[in-house]
Amino acid sequence: MLWIGAIFGALFGWIGILVAALFWATLAIFKLIWAVIVFGFQALLWVGALIYKGIEYLVNRQSNSTKAAPPALTPKRTRRKR
Repeated sequence: MLWIGAIFGALFGWIGILVAALFWATLAIFKLIWAVIVFGFQALLWVGALIYKGIEYLVNRQSNSTKAAPPALTPKRTRRKR
């Protein structure tokens, strides 16, 4: 970015340097806005994933509590002697 200031300064003097600085500041503001938009989108994805995992956990916890005991814990039937 310094070369823009050098060229504008050589062509137009102090006004050229000021224009180059304003151009640089405008690009920096656009980059900042872009970074904030991208970060905001990622944050929305993180929050959505967190809500999804929470709902999934609650559904699995509820369904696990209503299931019958596993077969290994149920009493075994014994054979009758004839």
